[in-house]
Amino acid sequence: MHHPESDYSWRARALIDLDSLHHNIGQIRRAAPQSQLMAVIKADAYGHGLETVCQAIHKRVDAFAVATIAEGIQCRCVQAYKPVVVLSELWRQDQLQCFDQYHMHAVVHNQQQVKWLEEYQGNPISVWIKFDSGMNRLGVDADEVQTIYKKLQDIPTIKNIRLMSHLANADVIGDDFTNRQLEVFNRVADKIKCEKSLANSAGVMRWPATHFSWIRPGLMLYGATACKQQGDKIPKFDLKPVMQLQARLIAVKTIAAGQPVGYGGIFRTRRISKIAMVGLGYGDGYPRVEDSRACVLIANQRAPIIGRISMDMITVDVTNLESIKAGTQVTLWGHGLSIEEVAQWAGTIPYELLCKVTTRIPRLPVKKKDHE
Repeated sequence: MHHPESDYSWRARALIDLDSLHHNIGQIRRAAPQSQLMAVIKADAYGHGLETVCQAIHKRVDAFAVATIAEGIQCRCVQAYKPVVVLSELWRQDQLQCFDQYHMHAVVHNQQQVKWLEEYQGNPISVWIKFDSGMNRLGVDADEVQTIYKKLQDIPTIKNIRLMSHLANADVIGDDFTNRQLEVFNRVADKIKCEKSLANSAGVMRWPATHFSWIRPGLMLYGATACKQQGDKIPKFDLKPVMQLQARLIAVKTIAAGQPVGYGGIFRTRRISKIAMVGLGYGDGYPRVEDSRACVLIANQRAPIIGRISMDMITVDVTNLESIKAGTQVTLWGHGLSIEEVAQWAGTIPYELLCKVTTRIPRLPVKKKDHE
């Protein structure tokens, strides 16, 4: 068996560090010890591999959340017993058969769905009423919740009813909107005796009052955060990145001063430069960053990205680095170079970067024993 570092068969890969995933679950549990943990694994577990993540953590979480019925079925194929909540797909009456067949929880966010449930004849289904506490996306009006709850209670084919809403601004430091949403949530929730859920990752990290009976961490499971802003520290959280996006240098060469590099010639060398081509580009999901701070990590040192990102290559300046050759390993994000920083250069968020890593990049799950 090859040691991962000495295996030259790969051009680019995403290591999925299962030890870090388990470490992050520990951090989440400590933050909300009274709450049950619903792990959000939609969008292929934020690009990490739904089946890999589900298999790794199903014994340590209380439920899973997905966006679509297909994702729910995929999760159910890996583990047969933990609840699976489908957050946003119930827009046709006949879809209720899937919820029955695969024992999935449905989220009710409009009156039409209530009518379908009243007409539903199959085995009992668990449902969550999702109401709008201020985000103005999915959700029934706060004033309708009690009526809908009573209607659902009267339906013999519904076995459990729970309540949820979603935070819009919990990751925005100093924003008061979360307090307003919490007030609305409490006003509605106080009238109904059932299990409740409001907190996303930012809610788990910053707003203990939003924890309730169920928390729904997504991004923080994978060791990233949307909360990090300049000078912002969240001291009690020690999250570890689960994905290490890596590639190899495929060529190294020296070029004269004043030479353009890459498409459009937007960058010119200021000196005789040693440049290297990284075997990964936007065809692998790396963003087309045009930021002077953008860089990659080679042997724990930063190498600036120069010129435009190509489909299959990124050019970096390695003039100041020693012993660089084709085959040298490069980190695009992971330990030592956070995805939050890459997202800032790209003018986006870590969620988007993780979800956009394409299928050309193999995901390779690793545990401690794989590194030894």
